[in-house]
Amino acid sequence: MAIDLNKYLIDDVEKTFSRLFVLAVHQSMNLFAFTYLLSKSNYVAKLEEGDIDAISNWPIEKAYFDATKETVKDDSYGIYNDAYWSGYSYFELFLKTHKPFSYLFLKLPLEKMLDIYEIFHEMDFTSLLEYFKKRETENTILGMLCKNKKCSLTKLKEATGISVNTLSKYRSSDEILYKASFQNIYKLARYFEVPISLFVDSL
Repeated sequence: MAIDLNKYLIDDVEKTFSRLFVLAVHQSMNLFAFTYLLSKSNYVAKLEEGDIDAISNWPIEKAYFDATKETVKDDSYGIYNDAYWSGYSYFELFLKTHKPFSYLFLKLPLEKMLDIYEIFHEMDFTSLLEYFKKRETENTILGMLCKNKKCSLTKLKEATGISVNTLSKYRSSDEILYKASFQNIYKLARYFEVPISLFVDSL
């Protein structure tokens, strides 16, 4: 992925993206559900494709509805709290790591991002980037997916037809998972109901 467009457009989208998190908290949305829905939205798909022009003029209410299918009145303007910082931080991680948002939310859940606000919000962004890179190595993609869904490899084999031996290799290393056949990636994405981009090394 390479976003090589007008910096002002990117800045505007980043602000809108960040304010979505303020709205979600104000609406008392389940944090995991919000990031899950956001990662699968058309809004994020356009963003990950680098099609900034297509969403640069979206009002925040439209972006929020696109993800959550909930109609809300925007009350996020001028608020720069932990929720806003979280959205901003995910956007910066996206730009710096070229990883899909589904990956960022999986490796660093929103609940945890909000929790570390007091530690990192006044620091240089590189401190958070280093923290994220450390977290990346602590749990693998398939390991986290199985943990979140409370799914054993045996159950996953029954659902996907992928052998336990192969699944065990995928769970042991993201690098091995990235090299999986498209057929297996499709089966995993369908079972866990996540974007296929989650299983791609970088956008």
